[in-house]
This record gives sequence, structure tokens and C-alpha cells, in this order.
Amino acid sequence: MFEFYMDAHMHFDLYENRDEVLKYIESKKSYTIAVTNLPDLFQKYIKEYKDKKFVQFALGFHPELVMEYKNQQAIFKQLVDETRFIGEIGLDFTNISDREKDDQMAVFQNILSWCTDKKKILSIHSRAASKEVIAMLDGFNGKVILHWYSGRIVDLETAISKGYYLSINHQMIESENGRRIVHKIPVDRILIESDAPFTKGLKREYSLFFNDKVYQYLANRYNQSIDMVKKRIKANFSEVLN
Repeated sequence: MFEFYMDAHMHFDLYENRDEVLKYIESKKSYTIAVTNLPDLFQKYIKEYKDKKFVQFALGFHPELVMEYKNQQAIFKQLVDETRFIGEIGLDFTNISDREKDDQMAVFQNILSWCTDKKKILSIHSRAASKEVIAMLDGFNGKVILHWYSGRIVDLETAISKGYYLSINHQMIESENGRRIVHKIPVDRILIESDAPFTKGLKREYSLFFNDKVYQYLANRYNQSIDMVKKRIKANFSEVLN
């Protein structure tokens, strides 16, 4: 059986046993983007955890932390050339004021400007802000991965037309809205993520079972073998890295 494990978006540092999580990922040869929520955390981890073959640490600035940590923009700018992987970044307009929206958009715009023309790979949060995220990404010339997309279908269609990828997880395929979104994504734009530890079955312990769940779902949907689906997802990830 063809083996390919991946996780395009996970938070290893939110586990108490983070060292064991990284060892597990490496032992399973799972191609993983370990996102961070703040620049100083990324800076810490790239020093603490060196020479990982399958784990790539991403420089992040979570939109929900922008108001509290505005001063970290300078750190982000200083670190932007330390990695090709950027995330978690984006917008989250869930129950916030217009001022907070403006602040998030200003930081997101700065990050996009710092990443332009540098062949970056972005993992982007867009909850309750898909319209604004897609609009702000217009003209960006790196690779874009929309993580756990839950926004408007019209914005999803625009994202697909622009060549963006979408990372889906096992929790998405358990809801009607999640399945509706997954069914709109061309198979050559799909990546697999966990968003661990925020998804079912992964809150206390990290495991790669979510890969098998998503592979099985996609195999049934496209009436293809699981091996064929794995090869397609691996090809998608290779295209992102190129």
C-alpha cells in the first residue's frame, strides 16, 4: 500500500508533550507544517528544534492576537526571511469591533507586503472574513493555502480561480457545511490538515488517524482507490513546494 502522511496546518506547541509530538511526526515521515501564533514563538522553536526533516516551522501571527501583541510586527519583519513557511496569519472577524477589524487588516496587509516576491507559502485563517481575505490576497504571487475554510462559496470559487489550495480536516467532512465546501474544491487543490489540537480526537494526544479518515472520504467521493487519492494529495503538496 502506498504511504503518504501529511499535515498542512497543526499547532505542535499547544501540546504539553511537544517533544514527543515532533518525534512521532518524524517517525511516521509525515510532511508537516507546524504553524505558530506569534513571531517570538517561531523564533524560540527554530532555535530549540533544529534539523527536523519532516517538520517545517511556520512564522505566524494569529489574527486573534493582533490587538494584544501589535509590537510583534517588528519581530515578524525581522524573521520573515528565516523560513519559506508563513502561518498562521489572516483575519478573524468573529464578534469584534470595527477598530479590531481595521487593526487585523493592517497587520495582514503588512505581512503580505513583507512576503511579496519571496516565494512564500502562506497558511491562512479566514473565519467570518473570507471576502476580505480573498480581496487582500489579490496580486500576491506566492503560494496560498486556505486552512479550514468555512466562508462563502463565491469567495471559495474566486480562491480556486486564483490557484489557491485548501487544507481540509476530518472534522469538516462530518458537517453538512464542511462537506459542501469540500465538494466544491477540485481534487488537485486539496491538502490535508489536522488543526490539532482543536479538532475531534486530537485535543489530548496527536495522531495521524485524520489522514486515513480524509483519504477514505475522498476515495468514496471520487470512486478511486485510496492509493490513488494519496498519490494525488502528495502531488498537490509537491506542487505547493515547487
